[in-house]
Amino acid sequence: MEKTRDQVMRLLHERGESSVAELAETVGVSEGSIRRHLDLMVADGLLVSRFQRQPRGRPVTRYALSEDGEEARSSGHYQRLLSRLSPALSNMTTEEIGGQDGQAVLDRLFDHVAQSVADEHRGQVTGISLDERVHQIILALSNEGILQEVEDAGDFFRLRNSGCPYRSTAMENHACCAADRRAIELLLGAPVEQVMTVAEGGQVCEYLVPKGEDDEQNNERAGGLIPVVAQKGTVKRDE
Repeated sequence: MEKTRDQVMRLLHERGESSVAELAETVGVSEGSIRRHLDLMVADGLLVSRFQRQPRGRPVTRYALSEDGEEARSSGHYQRLLSRLSPALSNMTTEEIGGQDGQAVLDRLFDHVAQSVADEHRGQVTGISLDERVHQIILALSNEGILQEVEDAGDFFRLRNSGCPYRSTAMENHACCAADRRAIELLLGAPVEQVMTVAEGGQVCEYLVPKGEDDEQNNERAGGLIPVVAQKGTVKRDE
C-alpha cells in the first residue's frame, strides 16, 4: 500500500498546487494528519507553501513540490531515461556525429530516445482516428511522466502534463522537452506543437495537436477535459 507521504508527493506532482483540504479528501485521512505530513515535508525541503487569500475568512495555505521534491519524485524517470540514452548513443552513426557541434549531437541523441519511447508504446496507440489515438496516448505516456490529460478544444486537442519527468536536465537543455514532443508526434502520426514547458517556467507542459477534417466532425465533445482515471496512480486534476 502506498504511504501517505508518497501519496502526497504523487498527487502534488500530478495535480500541481493543492490545499490541505483537497489532499486530505483525496487521500482519505483527516486534515490534521495531512497537515503534519506537509509540515515535515516542508521542513525537509520537499515542498513549498504559500498563502492564498479568500473573499471571506482566513487565507488558505497551498502546497507544491519544491525543485528538490520534483527531483525526488522523478528518480524513476531519470533511471528510465538513462537506460535509453546508452543504447541510443551506441546506435548513432558516424554520419550523425561527424562534423557536428555538441548541441547538434545531443539533439540527435534525444531523437533516438524519442524513437525508443515511441517504439515501446506503439502497441498501446492503435486507434484509427486521431481522437482515439489522442486518448490512448494519455494512458500510454502517463507512467512516463510525459502526459496526464487531454482537452478537446474544438479545432485542436490540448495535451497537458503538470510535472516534469526530468526537470533539472530539461532546465539546462531543451533536448529533453523536444524528445517528449517528438515521441508524442511519432505515436500520433500527426503534427504536435509544444507551446509551454515547466522547465521554461510554465505552469504545465502543453502540446497542441490540430485536427483533420474527420476529427472536426466530432466537435460536439469539445471543451471537455478528459484526465487519466483508469490508469493506476493517476487522479483527476482540480479545475
